[in-house]
Amino acid sequence: MPELLAKYKLQTPEPSEILSGLFLNEGRKNIKFFAEYFLGIHFNPFQERYLLGTTQPELSLQNLIITGNQVGKTLALAVLHLWFNFYKILLEGEPEGISQSYFTTLNISPISRQSRECFRYINEILTSSFSWIEDKKRFVNKCKIEYFFKSKNENMGRIEFSNGSNFFSLSTGEDKGAGLQGAQFALITYDECVQGYHLREELPARIYSRTAKYNGRIDLISTPDEQANSQQYWFHLYSEALKGGKEWKLFTGLYDENIFILEKSREEFKKRLKIMSPEKYEQVVLGKFIVSEVNMFSPEMIENLWIYKTKPPTPQEERQYALVADWGIAEQGDETVMLIGDITDLDNIEIVYGYSKRGGDPVELMAMASFLKQEWNDADFVSDIGGMGGVIIKKMLIKLKPISFGKEHKSDALFYLQVRLRNNLRKNLTKGEAIDENGRVKSLYLSKLENQLSAYKISDEKLDTDWVMALAMLVWFVDKRKRGGKMRSFPLRLG
Repeated sequence: MPELLAKYKLQTPEPSEILSGLFLNEGRKNIKFFAEYFLGIHFNPFQERYLLGTTQPELSLQNLIITGNQVGKTLALAVLHLWFNFYKILLEGEPEGISQSYFTTLNISPISRQSRECFRYINEILTSSFSWIEDKKRFVNKCKIEYFFKSKNENMGRIEFSNGSNFFSLSTGEDKGAGLQGAQFALITYDECVQGYHLREELPARIYSRTAKYNGRIDLISTPDEQANSQQYWFHLYSEALKGGKEWKLFTGLYDENIFILEKSREEFKKRLKIMSPEKYEQVVLGKFIVSEVNMFSPEMIENLWIYKTKPPTPQEERQYALVADWGIAEQGDETVMLIGDITDLDNIEIVYGYSKRGGDPVELMAMASFLKQEWNDADFVSDIGGMGGVIIKKMLIKLKPISFGKEHKSDALFYLQVRLRNNLRKNLTKGEAIDENGRVKSLYLSKLENQLSAYKISDEKLDTDWVMALAMLVWFVDKRKRGGKMRSFPLRLG
């Protein structure tokens, strides 16, 4: 780095000078200098923005990185892990003690190939065999700290360093990760985390719990994927960060920022992709969230459902409520789901309570329905009669005056739910816009409802849909029974 050499009045340093305090300290303070001087590699604009932005002026401990494809994110993670291990970032104590201390970082990915990429990059960087194209020329890095590499075990996904540090790179879908149960890491990066089956559940169980010793850093990094298992939660984290939430620091990256792919190649690829699939272009090149053609509800529709109350409100004497019950009596079958909606304002329904149980005792479930109806101001009661035991339960709860919801009502209910979720996205009526306005629906945050809405495909009978149908039942009851299915129409204004 010429400016640093000039700053310290040095020419290209000899090997003996590499370990000087000046250069070591500068590498710790500036990860870009560490990468360029010690590792012999360069950053593209995204990599520089992300790595400097999360290490200066102070270390950011929770980072959300949402990018297009091929922006160089895995190489950035490799540099980050090398920097952490070389300096044993976050390890406290006297320098002599730190130099002898065991230290570990972890990179995980649901995709086995992706986890191996980070492993490969670190190995190539430290053995001066990492190459790239820049300004139409091929370069190979010259690493000044090759001595830092001690050994590697590809089966374990482990690289051991000369200072007692260790890097692991594993697939979350493999049994190999089970051997690290209880291990602690100063840094965990989760590459392509949107592909994980249960990102929401993995965060506390697999991620947070493994950084407790160091109060370690966690980076979640992925390109959106409309067909991925955790796409909706990924969008939820992104939306909260975009609104200014302080839990995660947000970084984005574009395909065009990877200057190490020739510009001609980038332009030809973008042109071909845009012709083939304009929607995929938005995702791959710009890192945007798109909607799968087979999914019924978009990420934005689901995200705008929530009002983020931490706990259910208590019943209010002057409010009117409705109780819906989607029964699931079989021991290993569907869940029984009950929702309470505040329907005082028919244009603005609010879900205030949710309950579910799989394989419950029918007597216990009916008792719960009776309790909820009474607790919530003698709530209107809508009961599903299409599932197993639905008709029998309705007869047994005849004193609750149940309103029947059958299979013939399903299409109407989903239509009304679609309309209300779309209306959630409209903050105001745009001048000159004609809208069938049929009200809105909001809810306290219910993770099971979020998961099922994001996965809901009307043609797939194997999916869990109990929470979706309970919500649809409530909307159907308000719009079809309470308001008679009438939609208000707003005239088109052209002036």
